[in-house]
Amino acid sequence: MSEFGDLANMDIDRLLRISEEYSAKVQEMQERSADLKGHAESKDRRIKVTCTVDGGITDIDIDPRAMRMPAANFAETLKTLIHEANADLQRQLSELMTETYGAEANPLAFKENQKEAHERVEAAAAMFDRTLEDAMTELSRISKQLGL
Repeated sequence: MSEFGDLANMDIDRLLRISEEYSAKVQEMQERSADLKGHAESKDRRIKVTCTVDGGITDIDIDPRAMRMPAANFAETLKTLIHEANADLQRQLSELMTETYGAEANPLAFKENQKEAHERVEAAAAMFDRTLEDAMTELSRISKQLGL
């Protein structure tokens, strides 16, 4: 083993290739997500809401007959539709991320399944702790060998 450990044996070309592939996927995601639109409409189809990633709520279409609703009902319907349009957009983004990055690497999937994400973080932390403990044990052994 060299003084730089596994870093001396790292395949830089492979690392660059992976980095370029990931950058291309990020670019593709940005381009494709710009075209996504979340939609929602009331049951009577008199109120429609559209939202996008970059523009937030981009369109609210209100049929004049919808204005006959009591104000509280109208406001509640509009808030519900805005929420539904955003949820539709999030669903589309999640599908696009799964298609682009794969189900295991979809950042939105972690949000949707926080328990699984927490378990993964705990497993990674445990692996880090074991690695650190092994390194400290090795350093202690070397230290004793050198009489330090």
